[in-house]
Amino acid sequence: MSDDLTAADVSSALVRRSWWVPVLRGIVLLVLGLLMLVQPLWSVTALVWIFGIFALLDGIVTVVQWFVNRKEPGAGWFLLSGLVGIGFGVVVVLWTPETAQILFYLIAGWVLVLGVLGIIASVVLYRARDAGWTWVLTFGLVNFLFGLLLLTHPQESVKVVVVLLGLFAFVGGVVLVVSGFATKQVVNELGSSSATV
Repeated sequence: MSDDLTAADVSSALVRRSWWVPVLRGIVLLVLGLLMLVQPLWSVTALVWIFGIFALLDGIVTVVQWFVNRKEPGAGWFLLSGLVGIGFGVVVVLWTPETAQILFYLIAGWVLVLGVLGIIASVVLYRARDAGWTWVLTFGLVNFLFGLLLLTHPQESVKVVVVLLGLFAFVGGVVLVVSGFATKQVVNELGSSSATV
């Protein structure tokens, strides 16, 4: 029993220190999503660069999230997810002309992979009794369903792809920002209730 309480206290302390990481990732996604929705790009080359930078930034922030939570169960999935994002971003930026021809499928594949990794991470977090597992599952499902939608409904219009990617970024950003603040609130409530007992 005391071991469970000690593990819960350590987990609670880690969440108190790291709740801002998903919020930061969410803000990056929100800003990018709003930019894409307000000012859709008409150029395939511009879309390639935006997607490459988008994937790189998201990957870097996810690696930071892993680093902050590296001792938590399931943290390795955040590292893998971040490295996948960085890998996609580097491929897109380095091979822009080749990427332009298959960009839509790269975006769909990237989002689908992130969704699968998010769902797996949420299962690991659930088994570890982590308070934030529901938000990781929600973000994973949003990614997975959006990736499936893209793969089953290929688009050739650059404007449609930009709007779809902007919607994905906006929804994903909202989920991450809300999850960060909600997890922080749950941990604070648990901490204050246990202090009063």
